Amino acid sequence: MAQTYSDANLNGAYAFQSTNPQTYMWFKLFTCPTNSTITFGVNGSQTTQQIQYGVATFDGKGNLTVSQTTIGNFNSTASANTTSVTWNSSCQVTAVNTGHLVYAASTTKTMTATYSVQSSGTGTITSSGGTSTFILAGTNSSGISTTIFIAGKVVNGQTINAITAVHQ
Repeated sequence: MAQTYSDANLNGAYAFQSTNPQTYMWFKLFTCPTNSTITFGVNGSQTTQQIQYGVATFDGKGNLTVSQTTIGNFNSTASANTTSVTWNSSCQVTAVNTGHLVYAASTTKTMTATYSVQSSGTGTITSSGGTSTFILAGTNSSGISTTIFIAGKVVNGQTINAITAVHQ
């Protein structure tokens, strides 16, 4: 006989980690030092990963609190400031340095959300950031789910990451 699930199957603290692919772009405009009417723009970009980790605490009744730290935050200004150009005496650009990615400090935030578990073990988490779907994967002898697989960020209709949360 198949198990029937409810909100009560999610109860307690679940540690999680996810990564999100990111493409960061920066731009800086330079002016020739001897003729301010001549300018040259430099673009730089890099694709990398942004990482989130933390603890989601479910109350068994449809409410949860998440404490999440994000590393890999982009610092646009600092990245743009790593670019440079070299001018000759005729205000022609002779060399371009597109710079490099500079990260900002990590951030930690706490947020609240609601969740709903269907009898099949699938469900949704709803927060101010939108709705995510999940599936329960494993239940201990007390009926508490030990692992949750959460569909992550959707870009152009495709899920580009997944989050695994494990009961602590």
